[in-house]
Amino acid sequence: MNEIITSALRTATPYRRHRLDDHAASTTRADRFWLLALVALSLIARLFRIDHQTLWLDEVLTLQRIHLDLGGLVADSFSNRHMPTYFLLLRLLSWFFGPGDAWVRIPSALFGAMSVGMVYVIASRIGSRNAGIVGGLLMALSPLQVQYGQEARSYTLVTLLVTVALWGLLRLAQNPPRAALDMRRVDAERMGWATYVLGTIAALDVLGDAAPWLMASNLSLWLIWRSLAPFSETRVTFGRYWLWSNAAIIACTVPFYAAVFAFSDGHMLQKFDWIPPLSWQHTWVVAGSVYLMRMLAVIKFDLMHTAVPLLGTLVALAGCAGMFRMHKRLEGRVLLLSMLVLPLLILSVSLFKSMLLPRYVLWSAAPFFVLAGLGADLLPRRILFMATALLVLLGVVNLGPVYRMETKPRWDMAAATLTANVRPGDTVFTADPNAPTMLSSLKPKGELPLDATAMVTSQLDEALARWRQGSRVWAVSGRSALGQREDLMDFKNRIGALGTPVVEIPQGKEITILMFPAPDEGEAN
Repeated sequence: MNEIITSALRTATPYRRHRLDDHAASTTRADRFWLLALVALSLIARLFRIDHQTLWLDEVLTLQRIHLDLGGLVADSFSNRHMPTYFLLLRLLSWFFGPGDAWVRIPSALFGAMSVGMVYVIASRIGSRNAGIVGGLLMALSPLQVQYGQEARSYTLVTLLVTVALWGLLRLAQNPPRAALDMRRVDAERMGWATYVLGTIAALDVLGDAAPWLMASNLSLWLIWRSLAPFSETRVTFGRYWLWSNAAIIACTVPFYAAVFAFSDGHMLQKFDWIPPLSWQHTWVVAGSVYLMRMLAVIKFDLMHTAVPLLGTLVALAGCAGMFRMHKRLEGRVLLLSMLVLPLLILSVSLFKSMLLPRYVLWSAAPFFVLAGLGADLLPRRILFMATALLVLLGVVNLGPVYRMETKPRWDMAAATLTANVRPGDTVFTADPNAPTMLSSLKPKGELPLDATAMVTSQLDEALARWRQGSRVWAVSGRSALGQREDLMDFKNRIGALGTPVVEIPQGKEITILMFPAPDEGEAN
């Protein structure tokens, strides 16, 4: 659009040039207004009640990692199949934010809001401002995007970086001959190549979830290369830049992935046994939460109640319309590859080893919402205005449960209850082996760690032995993360040797604390 305006300005009469200049300025001001408005809306949505949900296991591990020394942080990241980049960033930010853990989610909110801005920029460039507004609103008000924008993990950062790389790739797709010009020329597409390469490197060096982007982008670059005239100098030059870009990406990322592989002893996929097996239900959970405006229950692998069931259907229709509108355009095919390669690759791997999780396909929502914005832009302008206003209303209502419902287990409540009631010599038995970490990390401020007062264990034999020796046992049923679930009745049956609990305390929806008196106390009662 800016190129067209510039060309018109060169050939216009002075009076007409003045009017075109005013039009260009007003267009730029309007774009900046909508960009800032969408980023502000998305930031408000992510900062509002950002501390409502308690930290869950992944976030607790983030806190622990960033407080390690530099060498320990790097080693712990690699041994857990993570790049240290994001955690180093949080460690740096901790010097500015000071003590406490409430701030640790704020960077995710900022990265999520900037991703919304990138969706607007991409959709506006490929389609129109209206397409950018709709796509940006969907990204801003997506419950799953807001959920991860309120979580101390790197998923929103990698989404932002992939959208930056996608913006650069789409610049190349919009004008392939220009993308093949010698870089020394003034009109060469240096910005497109630079943002694609740097965005891709940064995304891959933050999280391995970005690896499928390299496949999607290279398929897109092949389509761009193929669109150039066969045996032409432009095709040769483009191919050379394509090879150079891959060489730069590989050189800047392979050392990190080699370190992850080395620290995992070559057993990468075996460490994903906690992911539920592939099923139609789990596939729907991923599709509904990532693309169709549904809210996710973090550790149950299930969709939460939706306030506006119709919204997902409308978004799906808009996405399909966008795919139909763009499937013959080179930029549209790039968007389709950017959206489809990641989930299809994860599904293919999951046929042999389950890897399908909403957060692993999170960044593919950005190109989908761009396509949905482009599909909505097919509506007549008057209808589109009303539809956009309705989208804001429905999106805000649909987002309401995110701030009210419990989506993460209340280990903070359990830690407070146990800290207040456990006596020296008691035993705390947890069904989840990670629960001791949660209870220790989420204890009330200023209180001693629970294991300073009681024995905390996830070994039933050890808890039974101490109980027989006269120790009260506090048994905690509940999970801290995904994995095989054990309901409360099965848990009670498993610990039946302890007798009948005298106290049963629900802690939110997922956790229950049972107290068993020592044998001599039970007989006295």
